[in-house]
Order: sequence, then structure tokens, then C-alpha cells
Amino acid sequence: MLWGGEDLSADLGAHENREQGRYTSPYRMARDLCLFSARAAGVLPIDAVYTEVGNIDGLKAETSEGRRDGFAAKAVIHPSHVQPVNDAFGVSAAQAEWARRIVQAFRDDPQAGVINLDGQMIDRPHLVRAQRMLDAASN
Repeated sequence: MLWGGEDLSADLGAHENREQGRYTSPYRMARDLCLFSARAAGVLPIDAVYTEVGNIDGLKAETSEGRRDGFAAKAVIHPSHVQPVNDAFGVSAAQAEWARRIVQAFRDDPQAGVINLDGQMIDRPHLVRAQRMLDAASN
């Protein structure tokens, strides 16, 4: 499920949808609702395009925020945006190793509700996140 900040601002009759580089309140709400609705429906949430073509640092910041919040991807409008977005949604070797260790720990003790891994409490939501990370790494 993809939301579009530019489309929404046109539909609302707004003059702008950002202030100081960040979406204003109506657009943050729409973005959040897209994320929640997509996950509830079992489909992948896709964040809107970043329209400042030459502002790669801004793109990276917004993309990182989207990944942190739970978006699975980000739409792009310019070839220069493809690599930074792919990098942000990629899984590092360290992240993949962390995820493998969590999955293995729950395989070793399938009845466990909570495990201790390196002094951290890890429970079933962490397992779901780890499995998603490994799925993303294999694609």
C-alpha cells in the first residue's frame, strides 16, 4: 500500500505539505495510517516519494525514518534516489547475524516466551522482526 504526499496535498487543496523539510500534521497522520492499515491488511507499506531530487541527505534521513517506523519500501522519482533507498532498506551483515541468533534461540527452545540473548530480553515480537529481517535479506 502506497501513500502519496503530493497527491494528497492536491486533493486537500493545500499549498504545501512540508515545513522545514518535514511533513505537516495532516500528512504525518496519513503516512501513519497507511503504515498501520497496510500492516493490518497483511500487505507491504510503501512510503511516499521524496521530491527534493538533489537533497540526498534529506532523502536518506526520511528513508531511514520510514524504515525505522515499519515501512517496507519507499517510492522513488529519480534514478539518484534508487541506491540510497536500497541501502536504507537493506540488511547489514550484523543485522542478519543478530536475526539468525534470535531465530536459532527460539528454535532451540520453542516453548520459550522470552529468552535472554547477550543480556537483552528477547520475546516473540523480536522473533517476528528477526524473521522479517532474514526474509528481506534473502530477497
